[in-house]
Amino acid sequence: NQLSGYLLRKFKNSNGWQKLWVVFTNFCLFFYKTHQDDYPLASLPLLGYTVSSPVEADGIQKDYVFKLQFKSHVYFFRAESKYTFER
Repeated sequence: NQLSGYLLRKFKNSNGWQKLWVVFTNFCLFFYKTHQDDYPLASLPLLGYTVSSPVEADGIQKDYVFKLQFKSHVYFFRAESKYTFER
């Protein structure tokens, strides 16, 4: 069972966001430049990660953002719609 769709990933130490095609399967996120690519740019195994909403100190003023965190590793992702965010 897998989910896939476009998400925006926040760049570290920047206000920029990168649009990526993301596939979630077997507790792992796979990142592609577009939905047509055969090989991922990167993957992120999610075991041990927590999912939460950003806090004020994170300084993110966008809707539909969630935070993945494991120890000192923090990633922010933004969905383009409420429907995608709730999935």
